Amino acid sequence: MSRWTRRRLLKQMGWIGLGMAAEACARALQLPTPTPFLTPSPSLTPSPSPSITPTSTDTPVPASPTPAPTPTKTPWPMFSRPSKLGIVVQWFRDVHIVNLIVNTRMRVAKIIDDFGRAPEIKAGSPNTILIGRITHHFDFGEHIRDGRTDMRAAAEWYVNQFMDKYLANPHIDYWEGHNEPRPHNHEVMRLFAQFEIERMRLMAQRGLKCAIGNFPNGSPDLELWVDFLPALQVAKQLGGILALHEYASPTLDAGVDHQIGEGWFTLRYRKAYRYMVPPAYQIPIVITEMGIDDIPTFQGPPRRGWRNYMSYWEQQGHGNPHFFYLRQLWWYDEELQKDDYVIGATIYIAGAYEDQASYEIMVEPFREMFEDYLRAHPNP
Repeated sequence: MSRWTRRRLLKQMGWIGLGMAAEACARALQLPTPTPFLTPSPSLTPSPSPSITPTSTDTPVPASPTPAPTPTKTPWPMFSRPSKLGIVVQWFRDVHIVNLIVNTRMRVAKIIDDFGRAPEIKAGSPNTILIGRITHHFDFGEHIRDGRTDMRAAAEWYVNQFMDKYLANPHIDYWEGHNEPRPHNHEVMRLFAQFEIERMRLMAQRGLKCAIGNFPNGSPDLELWVDFLPALQVAKQLGGILALHEYASPTLDAGVDHQIGEGWFTLRYRKAYRYMVPPAYQIPIVITEMGIDDIPTFQGPPRRGWRNYMSYWEQQGHGNPHFFYLRQLWWYDEELQKDDYVIGATIYIAGAYEDQASYEIMVEPFREMFEDYLRAHPNP
């Protein structure tokens, strides 16, 4: 297990050259749990947990240039259970990506197209759940617009497009279908549910499992879940999982009601399972994409991924933006711990193509901070 010292954290902050970042890190290590980022009521601050209380031997760093004595090592605050955070990989261009997954025994990872390293990941971390997505340039809406409402035929056509890739990559545990479909009414949602049912059955005939839904951030409308229940029922029979995306801005908890622990963007999955999906239909969930991205309720200047928000966070007084983003992910991770039906969440994105660079997480010092965080909360 990795152990963090105050000296090490200050060294990392020094990479940015921000004195106030070191102060922010020191304050953060004194918190038993990360606090919400949008000024919640003081009564909502999580209660301290004995397992994550810092030791009393940790002393402040002297302000004078006199060299400080070697501080007593203080462990990174611990969860009662391992981290549920993982990553989405677009391209294994960097050896650090495989190492990050394997060395931290990551709970779950999602791979887009670049499946060649899956055997290496499974050999080094056999318990890591791998979800695969194949990029394509058609969507479910095209079936409907073209009048193809025979969902059995639509699913056969879809699955046959990719069956060779499915069978060539047996280390992928679950396969996604259409990416971010947007059923906009009850009729279209009923058709999509039937499509997913037929896709799961066709895949099961070849021994393959599905991640169904793959709904985009803030979707679907809550009243439409009733039409998706048949797909959840078949997924439960065939061992499928529910895939959802959750993004927010300017912080991960934007739009979250901390009193009830639900949001319209992040923690939206709780609204679905608390109010719309009866327990008999509930299947394991993976948030197969999550992070910082534009949402319509935030009208600030930053756009797209978290790296475009770093200057904004500094202007808001949040200190080192790399560590601030890690603190947001820490908050989200602790929320996931409360829901046993959530397998995990994969952060978008590692190995980004150029047009996705603002989401890239394999940058220093964030990558090293994140790896040490995962090492401190290891999976079996």
